[in-house]
Amino acid sequence: MVFLYLLLNQIQPKQEFFLDKKPLTKRLDNLSGNIPKIIHQTAPKNSKLWPDTWKICQQTWKKHFPYPEYKYILWTDDDLNNFIKTHYQWFYPYFVGYKHNICRIDAARYFILYHYGGIYADMDFYCFQNFYNQLDSNKISIVESPYKYNESLQNSLMASPKKHDDWKIVFKYLIKNRKKIKVLDISGPRLLDEAFENRNINVLVDKLYNPDMKSVYWESHKLYTKHYLTNVWTQKGYGPNIRDKMFT
Repeated sequence: MVFLYLLLNQIQPKQEFFLDKKPLTKRLDNLSGNIPKIIHQTAPKNSKLWPDTWKICQQTWKKHFPYPEYKYILWTDDDLNNFIKTHYQWFYPYFVGYKHNICRIDAARYFILYHYGGIYADMDFYCFQNFYNQLDSNKISIVESPYKYNESLQNSLMASPKKHDDWKIVFKYLIKNRKKIKVLDISGPRLLDEAFENRNINVLVDKLYNPDMKSVYWESHKLYTKHYLTNVWTQKGYGPNIRDKMFT
């Protein structure tokens, strides 16, 4: 636990964008650029529910994509609900109709990247270095899955210009797949596999952004990011996670 305390304090940022008291959507509307310099993440509002892994990983994004050049936005479940209800009323009945909350979180991240652009990362993604200049400014970027038996792409790390038309294909698949059985097909990685099968996207290769934990690339010094797979959405609740032991 001493290591955890030191790590959290070592990379604690001096300023936080979300301390701005203006409404969330108002703060984002005036940001511009091919890929806006915004980091989006989603998590419960009560950080006491977070695994320690999330807290550590979150700080790495603030360190390598620092304020004020980059804006950091933490979206809570209420924020996601209000965002869809306000800006995409046509989708709202489908949004609230999902059986699993993870489907709402999945769907909302696609709409956020379409609406505002920027970079989205799951809370258990650890960032080692800034990769903004590695992104294609005219394309959607999606991280490659190292688990090809399950899916080709993952929705855990993505980047996009604002209002990129290819997200509209994803929206169509959200409607088409809504009655499927598995979350991966309803709103998750396998939905992206379908939607982007014949689209010209930028793939963030797994060896640099998303290595298999059991591969030699997991300890590579060339990594931009890696995914700790806390998988809280498959569990009944939040709290301490098996991955926390990797930081103690």
